[in-house]
Amino acid sequence: MTRNDGYAPKRSPFWLTALRFGLTIFFVALALKAVRWDKMAEAIRHTSFIAVFGAALVYMALQCLSATRWWIVARASGMPFAWKDAVAAFYTGMFFNLFLPGLVGGDAVRALLAARRTNTSAAISFGITYADRTVGFIAMLLVGVWGAVSLHLTHRQQVWLPLVLGAAFALGATALLVLVAFAFSHWHKGVWGERVRRFANSIVAFLAHPQTGVLVFAIALTYHLSLTANLMMLGQAAGIHGQPLSAFALVVAIATVVGSLPISLHGLGVREGASIALWALLRVPPEQAMLWALLWRVMTWLVALPSGLVYALWADKTVWRDLTELTMWKRQEAKGMEQRELAPTEDPFTIPKGQRVEIAIATLEQLLEESEDETIRQALTQRLEQLKAERQKRQPR
Repeated sequence: MTRNDGYAPKRSPFWLTALRFGLTIFFVALALKAVRWDKMAEAIRHTSFIAVFGAALVYMALQCLSATRWWIVARASGMPFAWKDAVAAFYTGMFFNLFLPGLVGGDAVRALLAARRTNTSAAISFGITYADRTVGFIAMLLVGVWGAVSLHLTHRQQVWLPLVLGAAFALGATALLVLVAFAFSHWHKGVWGERVRRFANSIVAFLAHPQTGVLVFAIALTYHLSLTANLMMLGQAAGIHGQPLSAFALVVAIATVVGSLPISLHGLGVREGASIALWALLRVPPEQAMLWALLWRVMTWLVALPSGLVYALWADKTVWRDLTELTMWKRQEAKGMEQRELAPTEDPFTIPKGQRVEIAIATLEQLLEESEDETIRQALTQRLEQLKAERQKRQPR
């Protein structure tokens, strides 16, 4: 039997790609149907686009703040991450968020870029990124709860209760995930058990330093309050006057959660429709609500699109191989299990070289984490770089 060292990455099924595009078109059409275009044109004519560019500059600075939060979590978890690299990876993730389903697809890109840049296990990098995203998500929901409670809306329970439940669910789901991961790694001693253990450890590692945990959460609250104030400025440019900061906090939180669902590209149409429905609770006309949602998206694009230059000039382009491996690993692991059940007469050294390289990389990464001797760490790092360079050369072009 002939063995192949590599494999051809499997593309997403055509029907799934078509479904995503179809849902994007559907939700965009649904949002557009809710507005009257004569009034929409009137609202656009009175819009100050200088305010949009100003909001984009503020938003760019806020992304540096958010990247700093991620960097602090990474450093507290033992990842030797430079701040400038954290900012570059964060902006690269923003760029790919424009094309991947939902609003969090870029997190996978920045996590893998961070792992490559620091020679750290991808499992650790994903755990750190998950922890950062969870802290930000909970802070956003709490800001939204504050906004909903402050407004004293009729049937306000139906507005703020989902936000509270969402924050509680995020905390509970994370705690359960960590517990299950530790249990799995305890009973499964293989490569996957070790990876799961690293992932779980890196989620909670920064909490071992209470001051770091407080600082990270304070940065998250500052970011979301500042973002809400920035979007309030956009609301005034769109003609939404007389609404307090708490109203924007409510709408931003819920619209962001709804838009994060991976059912359309970058939440197109989904976030706009949610914004129209939420502003209707506060008697804001759909045209102004739609214009505000569009300006929000334009502001995001003005920052995210130029971030493609960061990817072109800074990022490791082979990160896509790691993304493919993440989606295909389970299938390959199952096949590997079958291959590893060798017959007594089969030569054990016929294990494909590509598989041996992957095992060696995983082993060296673990040794690098456990070693404290600087000389040994330098030798391990040098050999790890050589193996990764060899893996890159073997990648199909």
